[in-house]
Amino acid sequence: MTASIGWGEESRRAPRSEPLPADPTGQRLCEIFGHYPWNFIRADLPDDATAKAAWTTVKDYPLRPRVLWNHWQDANQLIGVRFTHDTRYALLDLDAGGDYCTADGVAQIRAALETIGITRTLLLRSSWSGGLHLYIPFAELVNTFNLAVALKECFKAQGFRLQAGQLEIFPNVKAYGVQTFIEYMGHRLPLQPCSGSCLLDDDLNPIGDSLARFFWLWDGAAGHQDMDTLRHAMKIGRDNHRKRPKRRNHPVASWRHDLDLEITEGWTAYGQTNHLLKTIACYGRVFEGLQGQALIDYTLRIALHCPGYEQYCRHQHDIERKVIAWARAVEGYYWPLGTTPTRDTRHPKNNLVPFNQRQSESAQHRIRAAYTNLEQTGELPEQITARAKAIAQAARVSQQTLYKHLRLWHPEHQEGVIAIAASFLAPEEAISEAILESLDSPKIKELHPSERNMKGEALCAGELRSDTNSFTPGRGVRGDEVAFPQKAEPSAYDLDLHEQIQHQIRSLGWSGDTIRQFIADRFESKRWSELTEDERFLLLYHLRVLDSLEAGEPADVTAQDPSPINR
Repeated sequence: MTASIGWGEESRRAPRSEPLPADPTGQRLCEIFGHYPWNFIRADLPDDATAKAAWTTVKDYPLRPRVLWNHWQDANQLIGVRFTHDTRYALLDLDAGGDYCTADGVAQIRAALETIGITRTLLLRSSWSGGLHLYIPFAELVNTFNLAVALKECFKAQGFRLQAGQLEIFPNVKAYGVQTFIEYMGHRLPLQPCSGSCLLDDDLNPIGDSLARFFWLWDGAAGHQDMDTLRHAMKIGRDNHRKRPKRRNHPVASWRHDLDLEITEGWTAYGQTNHLLKTIACYGRVFEGLQGQALIDYTLRIALHCPGYEQYCRHQHDIERKVIAWARAVEGYYWPLGTTPTRDTRHPKNNLVPFNQRQSESAQHRIRAAYTNLEQTGELPEQITARAKAIAQAARVSQQTLYKHLRLWHPEHQEGVIAIAASFLAPEEAISEAILESLDSPKIKELHPSERNMKGEALCAGELRSDTNSFTPGRGVRGDEVAFPQKAEPSAYDLDLHEQIQHQIRSLGWSGDTIRQFIADRFESKRWSELTEDERFLLLYHLRVLDSLEAGEPADVTAQDPSPINR
């Protein structure tokens, strides 16, 4: 980040020959606050004096000195300006209802400022709402960005909460724009007529609203600042800002920073109310340790002071009801940092394990029952292949599941003799047999190597042909591959998982074409044999969701797309 002149800023600087107002007080106002005329802010004076003004940025033209003075005198509108690369002042905004909008809070802030050489400030009421503005004048120009960093480091080191609704610093520590110039935040001008702004004493009592007296106090305060100490603090703050790592490693610190950033930005468009209310309540619950009515009050106060609330929030008529709902929801889900969790956070990483166990036990029970029934009726075949087929049909299990439990029906294994080679099918045979069992048998077609992969691809009889002119110089006689494609080693095949997928397909009553299309739609046109084990788990999840919804029509269920968030 840099505090140097951003691209485009120098060309937009107001010419030095701009004519000033005839009024000496107006001239002084323009000399201090009219240093940067671009992208000024304005708002109509609200009918309700305590309501928040709807500020807008004027980008079409610069605010000339005489126009600035004229707008300041207009009692029907409010006017505000932004900082440029150098400044003669800083401003602290203490919102009404915040922790620092009291005489004691102001005294604490002034004591903190003295540690970096700022010994004099001007205290004003910002508007009829009761917020406070603390002006920090200087007798010379200082670097805006370095000043912003020094103030931020000063307050953070002493434990002040820098956020909207509490304490905000103008100029702010803005980001550096690579592709576009980023402006400093704008602030309203002091002591505008009918705005409610006035000078205050140390006990927050009004002592007048004269702009001339304001500048008289301004000059006295500016001459008493310890500029050597301030320049040293600005250098240290800037160096620390450069050295600080851009990314935080601790997840809690990162989360807190992200929440604070969301709250500081506030509303930037319509449709953000629920998200921001939840964010504010979460911050108050976790990092402020609030609960009950205190959490509700905190969420409401911060929301009402967030930027863009008046302009974009469409729930202002029922904001209290929504705040109460979100505060209660957040309180039931989150807990203060460092305390005992109020809910059970232990979730099984794989909720398929209990289901697999139940399915396996059910399959074994059916195999035993089928074997006993066939044996008692004298219909149990002696030949192993015929016996396996009869038991699988009676027990409604696949050949894979049946061969997984050989001890329940196979004569050679019922006596305890274990033959490992007979207990597993070859991976490709298992896949083929499982798919053929769960899907309708496709038409038998001849297999021919494809042009690129030389893998078997089914072609209809009418498509069989031999092209003797297919040789191209670019490909050569070997084709596109630099080496002959080898068949990939098959991954470990989960027979139990396949059994569950078959069960769901039978439960849905789908045909082979339907499940093939379903797999292609969900997994980027892949076929069953191309799915990884993780993708087969995901396929099982999709089938269970559809089965639970009792979706009987394949055309309807294939249009569903469960969110991966709920996976």
